[in-house]
Amino acid sequence: MSKYDNDPDFLDLLAAWHENKTLSPTRKMELLERLEQDEALRLELAREIEMAGLTRAAQAGEPRWLELEEKLGTGKEISPDFESEVMKRLQENSPEKNSPENQRKNILNFPNLAWLGIAAALVFAFLNLSNEKPVDQGVAKLIRLEGIAKPMDQERVLQKDEEFAIEEGLVEMAFRETGVHLIGTGPLKMTLLGNDRVFLKEGEIKLVVPPQGIGFVVDTMERKFVDLGTSFVVQASKEGSKVLVLEGEIAVGGRNDKPSQLMSQGSTADFDRNGSVNLRSRGPSGVPELSLPSMTPSKHSLTGKIYGIKEGSLPSTTDKEKIKKRAIVRNFVPLVRSGFKNQARFKNFVQGRPLRFTGIAGTYDNFPLRTSLAHYSVESGWLAWYSGQVKAPKTGRYRFWGYADNNLLVAIDRKPVFEGSRYDSHFQNELKVPRKNHPFLPCLNARAGFASGKWFEVGDEPVRIDLLFGETSMTMTSGLLLIEYQEDSYEKTYWGQPKWPLFLTEFPQEKQLAELDELRIHMEEKIKGSFSVSQDSIWQVASDS
Repeated sequence: MSKYDNDPDFLDLLAAWHENKTLSPTRKMELLERLEQDEALRLELAREIEMAGLTRAAQAGEPRWLELEEKLGTGKEISPDFESEVMKRLQENSPEKNSPENQRKNILNFPNLAWLGIAAALVFAFLNLSNEKPVDQGVAKLIRLEGIAKPMDQERVLQKDEEFAIEEGLVEMAFRETGVHLIGTGPLKMTLLGNDRVFLKEGEIKLVVPPQGIGFVVDTMERKFVDLGTSFVVQASKEGSKVLVLEGEIAVGGRNDKPSQLMSQGSTADFDRNGSVNLRSRGPSGVPELSLPSMTPSKHSLTGKIYGIKEGSLPSTTDKEKIKKRAIVRNFVPLVRSGFKNQARFKNFVQGRPLRFTGIAGTYDNFPLRTSLAHYSVESGWLAWYSGQVKAPKTGRYRFWGYADNNLLVAIDRKPVFEGSRYDSHFQNELKVPRKNHPFLPCLNARAGFASGKWFEVGDEPVRIDLLFGETSMTMTSGLLLIEYQEDSYEKTYWGQPKWPLFLTEFPQEKQLAELDELRIHMEEKIKGSFSVSQDSIWQVASDS
C-alpha cells in the first residue's frame, strides 16, 4: 500500500488525469504548488500514469507537450525526441520485465518520466481538456456604454495598454483583479496601462476603489493620483487637470516625483500646465445668480421678509472677529430658542419688501439690493425669514438636505429639524441642531459637503414651517435646500448623489423652471452637485396661513 493512497492531493490528480473530476482554478494552483515542491509525489504520479496507460499521454499530440514543456521550463532535462523516448520505454516494459519492483527501478533510473507526472497534472492545471478556447479576461470589462461612441462590442474585454475613447455619453467598466469600478463621461480619451493604472488624456472619470484595489493610479499630464481607499473624480483637459475626493484619501504626486501630498474627502483642486494649484473649495461658487421672479405674494405663497442691522448703529471695523460677533444671524439665535416668539431685538433691524418663497438654489449675491433692503450694515450681513402653514405632499417621514454659505436653518412646528450652515455660523455653533455632514456628496463651495437633518414625521394636517437663510457678512451667498421622503427612491448622478427635489411651496413658472434646469446642468458638469424639481414634492401653503 502506497503512502499516497489516502492523500487527497494525489487522489485529485489521478481523478483529473482520468477526466472524471473538475477542479477549480484555486484547487489547480494548490496542486501545482504541491507538485513543484514534492519530488516523491511526482514520481508516484508518474508510476501510476504509466501503469494506467502511458501510451495515451504520449500520443496526446505535439502542441500539448510543447506547451507544457514551455510552461515548465524543462527543456534542458527532456530530450528533443521526448515522445519517442517514452514509446521506447513502453516497449521495454515487456510482461517479463513488468514486476512492480522492476517498474519502480526503471522509473527511478529514467528521471525524465518524473516530469511526465508533472505534465499529467499540469495538463489540468493549465489546459482546458474540453478543448474550449481559454477566455481572454484582459484587465477590465466594459459593463455599459451610452451615447455617441465609436462602434464597439459593449460586452467586450479591454486589454492592457489599450486606448479607449468615446465622443459623447457615458461608459462604465470594472477592472478584473483590483475590482475598481470606473464611470466616465465623454468626450473621453484614456489608456488602460494595467489592472491598477490608467492614463487620462481628456474627459472625466469617477472611480470607486475597494480594499483590494488600494494603490490604483490615475495619471494625467500634470499629476498622478494614487488611491488610498476611496472614491474620487478626475478631470483632464488641455488646460490642466482637476480632482475631487468624494470619500477617503488620495495621494497627489507631481510628474517630477516630488513628495506626494494627501487630499481627504471633500477636497477639490485644480492643477494647470504651469504647475500652479488652486483649491476650488475656498473660492466663490461661480454659479450665476437666478433672476428674481415676481415677488408679489398670493394666498398660495409662503411669505417672508429680509432683515439687516441698521446702518450706522454699529461703529465701523475691519476686525474679522468683531464683524462675526455683530452678524445679524447672532441676533436671531434667541428667536429660534424661543420657538420663534422672542422678537425683542427686531427694533434694531431694517426690512426689505415682503418676500415670496421660490426655493433656495444657487447664488444670492445681489439678493438684498434686489429686495429693497436699504440703509443696512453690509458688513453685518442679512437674513431672510419665511414662515407659514404648509401641508406635506404625503404623510410619512421626511428629512432636509442642503448647505449654505453662510446660514440655513429649518424648523417644523417651531422646533429646528435641519441646520445646514457653514462651520462658522452662529446657528451651527450655538444652537447645536443635530446634523450629519456628507463630504462625499459635494456642493457649491462647502468642504463639509451636504448636510442632512434628522427625520421628522408629518400627518394629514398642515404644519408650521420657519425657514432662515442668509449671509453673515458682505454679500456673497449661496445655498441649496432639498427634501427627501423616506419611502421614495431617487435617480442618482453618475458619482452617486441622489437627485433629491428642491423644497418648494409652489411649482416654478416656465421661465424659472428653465433657469433651474440650467443651474442643475451647470452644477452637475462643473461643481458636482444636483437636484430635481418635482410637482409631486410640492408642500402646499395652507389657505389660512
